[in-house]
Amino acid sequence: MDAVVLRAFGEAENLRPERVDDPSPGPGEVLLKVHACGVCYHDVINRRGNLPRTRVPAILGHEAAGEVVALGPGVEGWAVGDRAATLQRLSCGTCAYCEEGRNSLCKTDTRFFGEEIAGGYASYMTAPVAGLGRVPRTVPWPVAATACCTAGTAVHTVRTRARIRPGETVLVTGASGGVGMQAVQLARHDGARVLAVTSSEAKVADLEQAGAETVLVAPDLAFARAAREATGGVGVDVVLEIVGSVTFEESLKCLAPGGRLVVVGNLETGLVTLNPGLVIVKELQILGAYATTREELQTALELLETGVLRPWVSELLPLAEAWRAHRLLEDRAVTGRLVLVPQH
Repeated sequence: MDAVVLRAFGEAENLRPERVDDPSPGPGEVLLKVHACGVCYHDVINRRGNLPRTRVPAILGHEAAGEVVALGPGVEGWAVGDRAATLQRLSCGTCAYCEEGRNSLCKTDTRFFGEEIAGGYASYMTAPVAGLGRVPRTVPWPVAATACCTAGTAVHTVRTRARIRPGETVLVTGASGGVGMQAVQLARHDGARVLAVTSSEAKVADLEQAGAETVLVAPDLAFARAAREATGGVGVDVVLEIVGSVTFEESLKCLAPGGRLVVVGNLETGLVTLNPGLVIVKELQILGAYATTREELQTALELLETGVLRPWVSELLPLAEAWRAHRLLEDRAVTGRLVLVPQH
């Protein structure tokens, strides 16, 4: 089959098309004919060698959607012809965390597509059924592929972790990316006033169309003063921190007393300094948000299917051009999500 294989960590050009053996599903797995695979900045971090669980050679990609074409031993509830999309990571479904609905904290099965499990930068892939969601017939493949990591992450961040309430003011960093565009839309849909941060004037119109009341253009990523001015000096109730270490300090300064900072991304995998006094005297909350549950994926697919959320798939690229997709992400030249399309 055709695949894009990473044989050495480093530059985007290390992602090279190859012919590799067709995979075969093992117990509890299905074989997917991949119709689309989204490209996430997580993939860029992985390609650089900054995710310790990935070993080369590797096939990246945790945003895959495709048709079930074969069943492994012991698989029940799935049939050839079913439409499926991957979660980012697996969970056991039976531990205390999973029983509480906090599957992303499961330590029994922590496998991640594109890391321990070969991902969707390929014509075919095997997938444990525990890591799949069902895709409605009316949802196009590129939308289905990106649903989990964009809209699903937005559901997990906006509703499950931040618990945004109508009337609250929410600031979104990295707002023009795949997760950001969905988070802006969902927060607005759920009744929040949304401030969106971007480094590019060219992305303002899309963010306004997505529902941002105010777009803060900050090429230098210094936006705290503008955010406070936009809120009459009060600050925002919630920050959805998608960029991570690079904007963490500015985001913390944006918060009103009692505010919540939800960290969902760390694009540069860097560290931050934190003034505990600021957290204490303003009684701030710092929350993490990681991965998407199957239930959140199904909610995301429903929101996309009904038009509550616009998918914002910005471009379809041939599978062999995975390297170019990575370059575009690194150059901050993408609004929404890029999707790779294998040729069958």
